[in-house]
Amino acid sequence: MLNQVILIGRTTRDIELKESSTGRSYGVMRVAVARSFKNQGTGSYDTDFIDVTIWGRIAENVAKYAGKGSAVSIRGRIGHRMVDTPGQQTFKAINIIGEQVSFIQTKTPGTNSDIDEELDTLLLGDFSSGVTFEAEGDGQHELETDL
Repeated sequence: MLNQVILIGRTTRDIELKESSTGRSYGVMRVAVARSFKNQGTGSYDTDFIDVTIWGRIAENVAKYAGKGSAVSIRGRIGHRMVDTPGQQTFKAINIIGEQVSFIQTKTPGTNSDIDEELDTLLLGDFSSGVTFEAEGDGQHELETDL
């Protein structure tokens, strides 16, 4: 069995870091992903807006280096959580948990300018695939970078 999701798209806003009740940092990034087929009615490509939860150092690095409009590749998995509504109803919410984020093109958070020069320094070499931040194991532990 396999539970894997791969998304390539652009961030729709700067990520806002938060802290869980256990003290771990996390953030939710929204990614605009164009569909691979045209809408038969309009003749254009529709776009899906997908929220991805990222944890630990991945979230911190994405907040630091990927602002609104950054092109990113995300590898992760589908997860779920139980949500209680004010009317005392409980339902299952499906979410995407990002385990690896690669920067294809980045924008400085809070601006709309590229930060390719900073990434060239960060890469410490000539890597055509960009910068990748990846989780260890199941993505629920301390996170490290591929640098």
